[in-house]
Amino acid sequence: MRATTFALAFATLLALPVAGFADDISDCNSEKPDIVIKGCTQLIKDGKANNDALAIAYFNRGNAFDDNGDHDGAIIDYTESIKLKPDYMLNYMNRGLSYLSKQDYDNALADFTQAVKVEPDSGKAYYNQGRALEAKGDLANALASYQKASELAPNNKTVQKKIAEIKQQLGQ
Repeated sequence: MRATTFALAFATLLALPVAGFADDISDCNSEKPDIVIKGCTQLIKDGKANNDALAIAYFNRGNAFDDNGDHDGAIIDYTESIKLKPDYMLNYMNRGLSYLSKQDYDNALADFTQAVKVEPDSGKAYYNQGRALEAKGDLANALASYQKASELAPNNKTVQKKIAEIKQQLGQ
């Protein structure tokens, strides 16, 4: 349920547009994780991209690391992207999902909570917050997060199922 790679609009994001970057930009936007890692790494190392482009490159490379099961590498890259673009909710969501994969529920919860703060209308942020709370055994607060997710995405059957499961566990 990780947010997917978003395309690099490098025509406006590169400090010094150079034709030689075209392959790296294309690679950084690939569907293949190993190619994304290669292309984004080169863009990051070149030092010619501005902060927005770097944030995107770190985000995309973080997604690729996560796709390859390298959650620690993903967390490092999402953290770098957050430093450059702290108002981008998906940075927190994806880093939280990487923490969740590592069963680091406290850090996952912190990231999902920050995602909610950055984008309070995101049903996915509340849903993932609920997942972290449920994993920590905090069923009452997990239910509240799932219910908020349901308010924002009333037709989401996965959220409805989670609400029913938690209510059953709580004896409601």
